[in-house]
Amino acid sequence: MREPASRREFLASSLAMQAVAPKPPVPLRHRVLGKTGLKVTEVGCGCEAVSDASVLQRALDLGINFFDTARQYEGGNSERMLRGALGARRKDVILASRSYGKDARTLQRELDDSLKVLGTDYLDIWYIGSKDTPESVSDDMLEVQRAAQKAGKIRFRGLSTHRLPRMREFIIKRGRFDVIQVTYSFAIGAARDPAVREDGAGLEAALDELKKAGVGAVAMKVMGGGYGSRLGASVLRFLTGQPSPHVAALRWALRNDRVQTTSVRMVDREQLEENIRAMERPFSEEDRKLLSAHLERIRPLLCRMCGACDGVCPKGLPVSELVRCATYADGYRAPEIGRERFNRLPPVVREVRCADCAACAVRCPNGVRLRERVAWAQELYARA
Repeated sequence: MREPASRREFLASSLAMQAVAPKPPVPLRHRVLGKTGLKVTEVGCGCEAVSDASVLQRALDLGINFFDTARQYEGGNSERMLRGALGARRKDVILASRSYGKDARTLQRELDDSLKVLGTDYLDIWYIGSKDTPESVSDDMLEVQRAAQKAGKIRFRGLSTHRLPRMREFIIKRGRFDVIQVTYSFAIGAARDPAVREDGAGLEAALDELKKAGVGAVAMKVMGGGYGSRLGASVLRFLTGQPSPHVAALRWALRNDRVQTTSVRMVDREQLEENIRAMERPFSEEDRKLLSAHLERIRPLLCRMCGACDGVCPKGLPVSELVRCATYADGYRAPEIGRERFNRLPPVVREVRCADCAACAVRCPNGVRLRERVAWAQELYARA
């Protein structure tokens, strides 16, 4: 007797799901985060853009113990969701948050807001977020952090930066931070311009110096802009025969102990389990070749945050920031975050249009198509 079509479709679907089903998760390794003594899983959960609390709960179940969020993520909803996911398991995790405040009063207010929303008496790590010049961190901002540590509101003081070589001396000699979160990906050191390659070498040297000083290092932006298919690693291999470059990128960041953990976006369960399966083996020659090919594909799109374009635009556009806004849309598939960042820019900047210029005065030494990327961000986010 012939099977009903619905049953045949069900069996076919089941077989397909078995073919691409995630492998059982591998045991997670831990590293000690500088002199803090905190034993963190090499894979940490970046909570930006997570909209499903079950993803965070699954991360806990799989053994991840480092969770990284921020007061500004999702308008505060990231912290609220994380609180619900952790529940009574707060004591089992290392919890980090941050404020992007530009003055001491904002930092203080947002720290207190974070503690309230997260439902905790303390943060294990609290970052002064996204500071790329020593001038952007005032003495009274540092005092807020020191006072919070003394009061027991935070255990360890952190700073996040995209320009570690520029901030290295400040971090060690003046800031005296316990933990640094820094941009670190396979694209570092792969620049075409010798000066920028040297900056990549400077990043590696700075990480070595942090390690010697006992400052913990957390890697962010390890996926190189998140470019690639939204398909998970197992589905991608099943359909195309190719492994995911994201798995190789995570292995690259952890190939030595310059960094102790990573803050990786885990939007859904497939991404979560893909990141954990990256820990099945160390970085290999196969991974290197895969990333080399992937880098050529994303070279015109990916900002290295090297600073070569800072202050160059005659109309005052923050070029690298606008390229990042574009990357949130087509790299991370999170245009809502790109729009939020675009809307933070001053109105006079948001009103500029690259199409009004006959030629672009800004050139990227890494080959990023700056005018195209910035103009696209303007078109995408400036719509009413």
